[in-house]
Amino acid sequence: MLRNSWRLLKDPLKPLIHLSSRNTVIVKRVYKPPLVQTHSKEPLEVPQHIIDKSVIHTDDDKYMVYEIEEKYQEQETTKVILLRNVDDYGVKGQIVNFPSLSVHRDLLLPGLAVYCTEENLAKHADIVIPEETQMNSSETARLLHNMWSKRTLSICMHTDNPWTIEPWHIKASLRKLKTWCKTEDIEIPGGQISGPNLSLENKEFVAILTVNKFEKIRLRCRIHHLATTPDKKIDLPSWTFRAAEPVWEHERQTLLDMNRVPPSWTQKHNKDLADEVDKYAQWKLDRQERLGM
Repeated sequence: MLRNSWRLLKDPLKPLIHLSSRNTVIVKRVYKPPLVQTHSKEPLEVPQHIIDKSVIHTDDDKYMVYEIEEKYQEQETTKVILLRNVDDYGVKGQIVNFPSLSVHRDLLLPGLAVYCTEENLAKHADIVIPEETQMNSSETARLLHNMWSKRTLSICMHTDNPWTIEPWHIKASLRKLKTWCKTEDIEIPGGQISGPNLSLENKEFVAILTVNKFEKIRLRCRIHHLATTPDKKIDLPSWTFRAAEPVWEHERQTLLDMNRVPPSWTQKHNKDLADEVDKYAQWKLDRQERLGM
């Protein structure tokens, strides 16, 4: 079966890409269906596709049980040299090895990387990072970094009782999203944040999570006041996608340089979010130009 796997990149810096991936699975029935008789043919002359069709939606499901005879081969990987920083893949000059489909779609076709060959290693020797250089403590840590480097973490605080945000608040918020860590691995470099203070509602600050005493992951944290009564509830539709102001002015540029989750298909086609989608596209272009991505 040939399945078209395509993706439209509306980024003006990237070309339109249309790729196909071949995925084939060969199966056979565990129980052969009984012969059937038609008006024009004897049971032994009935074509197989008619026999197969005769057992669909029957009471006996055993004829719909299959076993795999041959499964599609696992996708090969391709080693490339990154020509600039690429979110979720690596930094400029890093030699990475990922599934071929992803490499061709996201790196080679847009011109963000070249094949890792002796010729290209010599051509880009001034930027190539030696392969033995440790970039991540583990593959799991790399995936964790990719996930949290662009997500927004909601820090829910009380609307009435006094509070000061501490590392254990970040730990509890991460745990709600199935990420477990130690309190001592979290730091809040910006300064002390106390409340309740509705002027801080939906504002952002930076927290840093240390993974395996190696990676430093910047977390985009968003303050939300948790209402105790319905009349105090603050409604913020699509807050994870909307841009927000920083708590500290000195962290504004850091937050602007941090990655963000792109809008979903539903958000792109939501008329109420049209301005936010345009703002995101402009922010992305500015960030790519600013960081050389």
